Amino acid sequence: MGENLRKRNYNMYVMIGSVASGIILGLIGFFVLNLSELAIAGIAVAVGPYLFIKMREQAWITEIEDQFPEFLRALADSQAAGMTLPQAIKMAQEDDYGRLTDEIKVMASKISWGVPFDEVLTSFADKVKSENVQGTVSLIVIAHHAGGNIIKILESAAESARMMRGLAKEQASKLGQYTGIIYISYLVFVSVVFLLQTQFVEVFSDITLPTAKESISKEAFKTTFQNMLIIHGALAGLMIGKMTTNSLFSGIKHSIILTAIGYLSFRFIIGSNLLSGILG
Repeated sequence: MGENLRKRNYNMYVMIGSVASGIILGLIGFFVLNLSELAIAGIAVAVGPYLFIKMREQAWITEIEDQFPEFLRALADSQAAGMTLPQAIKMAQEDDYGRLTDEIKVMASKISWGVPFDEVLTSFADKVKSENVQGTVSLIVIAHHAGGNIIKILESAAESARMMRGLAKEQASKLGQYTGIIYISYLVFVSVVFLLQTQFVEVFSDITLPTAKESISKEAFKTTFQNMLIIHGALAGLMIGKMTTNSLFSGIKHSIILTAIGYLSFRFIIGSNLLSGILG
């Protein structure tokens, strides 16, 4: 428990420090030095460590979810062979369940200290914070309290967990298609901006509005197009997160990728003076 608390505190300090550093860097770049690149770097510094920590946590949870049904099946088999529950868990910790192995060792220690099996599983589920694992553990605890056969309970729970994990993977696969569609649509938008910037800006910039004293400058077009690409990329990434995982935060990584694609495309291709010279 102490190790987990230290880990959470460390992650919190890293995120607070990165957000503060990113905000300071972004403000200096935008308001003091008037460098949009430095402002973008500040945003990356602010959200980068958070994304890294969250992605690492999600990878850990995903592996736990994949291995948990096999762990329950092993417990059921050991129980059927005549082992007690503490013996079955101790036996399971000798096998390789990836990142779940460390948690099995913790459960084995608690069982050896006399902590009830239901309480050990509930504590494990609370730590993992996975809906699939928590739902399976709740099923085991309820059935166990009702006085059911623990072997049948574990077998049913293992099968239920395997089915839920399979459905989750199938759903993720289907929603992944929408992610590809959004990426493709963004690239189409980048192409449209490319055509506008390279083919029509010269014409637009020569037009003087009746209510204006001078024509719209080319720089105004460039700034507008660049901002459009950045805003569109950021919002499209958040939409991906909302559609695939029902969480805007999970879409931040897509926002960064799309924004980087848009910015770099504009910086080195669309808005490049070299390219304009070649096309001209």
